Amino acid sequence: MELVNLKSHANDIELLKEFFHILVYTFEDGACFFTTDLTKVTAKINNKFDLPGVDIGTPNKPNGAAEQIMQARKVSLLRLDRNVYGVRTHAYGGPIWNESDTEIVGTWILMLPRQHKLVSSFDLFAPVLADLLPEGGFFAATDKTSYIRRQGSQKFDMPDIQLNTPLRDGSSPAEALKQKKQIFQDVDASVYGVPIITTSSPLIDEDNGDAVGTFTLALPRQLAVDLKNISNSLEHGLGEVSSAVQQISAAANESSNNQSHLNTEIEHVKAQLEQINNVMAFIKDIADETKMLGLNAAIEAARVGDAGKGFGVVAEEIRKLSEESKKTVVQIKELTKEIENSMNTTSASSQSTLAGVEETAAAVQEVNATLEEITTLANKLASTAANL
Repeated sequence: MELVNLKSHANDIELLKEFFHILVYTFEDGACFFTTDLTKVTAKINNKFDLPGVDIGTPNKPNGAAEQIMQARKVSLLRLDRNVYGVRTHAYGGPIWNESDTEIVGTWILMLPRQHKLVSSFDLFAPVLADLLPEGGFFAATDKTSYIRRQGSQKFDMPDIQLNTPLRDGSSPAEALKQKKQIFQDVDASVYGVPIITTSSPLIDEDNGDAVGTFTLALPRQLAVDLKNISNSLEHGLGEVSSAVQQISAAANESSNNQSHLNTEIEHVKAQLEQINNVMAFIKDIADETKMLGLNAAIEAARVGDAGKGFGVVAEEIRKLSEESKKTVVQIKELTKEIENSMNTTSASSQSTLAGVEETAAAVQEVNATLEEITTLANKLASTAANL
């Protein structure tokens, strides 16, 4: 039976029903067959696909398939949008004539779902994939105005989105329909309790290229946000540590410079002590010479008798002064020796401190290098979190 040439009469209705009762089971996505008289539905057979509000006895839809076929008065193929029967359909049907072929007394109509393949297979893949995602996920399909499929997961759901929920202006499905391209949106935790990212792709009608709906996926991003927060905290902490290390490094360098300067001053003082020792030796020599002169003067004074007494007193005083000078020189030498020993000890300590400071500076440089590596890893962590 070729449907395009099918001309049915009122007494053929039972034969039509038997034929289409078999035919509706041959369509993978299901089908719905029904007949009408001039005002209402008179019979209905369906498999895996149904028309909301179309049952035996319900009135024919305004501008529905029956009305359009009766106006065309021939077998017709119709494309019906969702606003007629609640679903997008292909309608194939024809008029039912009276026995004299002069008047149309009804229609026969075969309805097939007109939906994107992704929508027709939604119930097969969405329940499985939603629970396979690490943090769960939410899948949805829409037509041009509302949600027609939804699938939450055990870990994550969007309870405010139910079947027939209207699309919200500015939402990713609404924007995907408007712009006819894939749309990404970030939603903060104030809406669903956790931050999420949504992506919506337009579903394109293969016949005319129109966007007839969308496929939407919403994914929680709590793990990514936690990683980003950890990364930010790590980066902030590393910044503070790096700043402190820089201060330590600067202090170590300053200490090293001070120690070097101190060491130079110590060497300078040691050189001055050496010069003092040389001066003391010279003074001792003078004292020795003065003592000899005083002794000689005393001898000469004794030889001349009373006339040399005054000169003898002066000679004695010179000799005593020489003795005192020698004693003072010895004391000064002892003091300078002690100072020299102390300076040597200080110099040794200074050298040890300088070596320690230099080692500290080297260690600080190594710590800085390690901090830079950790900072790089923190940046990579932040980048990874952003891509999750």
